[in-house]
Amino acid sequence: MRYIKQEIFSKIGKENQLKLYKSTVSVVGIGALGTILLDILARSGIGKIKIIDRDIIELSNLQRQTLFTEEDLGKPKVVVGKEKISQINSEIDIEAHLIDLDHDNINIIKSDLILDCTDNIYTRFLINEYSRKNNIPWIYTSVIGSKGMTMNVTKENPCFACIFKEPRQALETCDTYGVLNTTPHALAAIQATEAIKILTGQDYNKDLIYYDLWKNEINKIKIRKSKDCRVCNGIYSYLEGKKLKGTIKICGSCNYQIKIDNINMEDLFNKLNKLNSIKTTDDCLILNDIIFFKTGRALVRAKTKEKAKAIIDRYLG
Repeated sequence: MRYIKQEIFSKIGKENQLKLYKSTVSVVGIGALGTILLDILARSGIGKIKIIDRDIIELSNLQRQTLFTEEDLGKPKVVVGKEKISQINSEIDIEAHLIDLDHDNINIIKSDLILDCTDNIYTRFLINEYSRKNNIPWIYTSVIGSKGMTMNVTKENPCFACIFKEPRQALETCDTYGVLNTTPHALAAIQATEAIKILTGQDYNKDLIYYDLWKNEINKIKIRKSKDCRVCNGIYSYLEGKKLKGTIKICGSCNYQIKIDNINMEDLFNKLNKLNSIKTTDDCLILNDIIFFKTGRALVRAKTKEKAKAIIDRYLG
């Protein structure tokens, strides 16, 4: 009875509904796009959903990240996301990964379909290479302001690197350009619908979709494979770890992510245990201005990269 209205729709039916239940998808990034998409997919009856995110919930997220409430502030997004979705649909399997997706842990996203809800070009190039090498379809989607783009990347379609080149300068982000909270809803709806088409083996969109909600404009742009594409020619620089990330600012937050080598969480806990503001979970140590993760990284609340590094040094020095 749960999916009866969806099964009545001629393109789904009981047979395709069963295909959805037998499918595994990976949602990379549980922000504006990711929370909306996760909610849609769970209600649609996708049998297993892997959610991957590195960030915690902040007040500024609540304007557009619909799974979260004020009670969730300061908690990891994947942890809260799993709890909320399990309450919506207890019949499906939700697998949560509180990690920064990179070349050394990329196999976590092995699934029938990978859904990009990230906020950075590095991760998209990484997903694209993994997808191409392992013949797994993925759907690129991005939003900023009132605009959004989405594109299905399959073995029949051009890959992400065929269309998009590595930027030579910093790109606009929601921190610098803003984002209307209706934009991710519109793009997530398109992305989820295309996901359902791909998972049920039906004809899917072959173009790049560009949507501007403010102007009520939607365009479908024809795309072509590039003969000179490095990825289509078997060169996987991101997947092989040749394109490493340094200190990065998390889009839509006041946090900087810093990788830490050879961190011992037990020693760190003993060192910081005297602080009254410390909190612990299975995955991290939480202080007022910094969170240390067992995976060897930290999120630091600071106004600049330099101040973030100074805070790290103060705790680890």
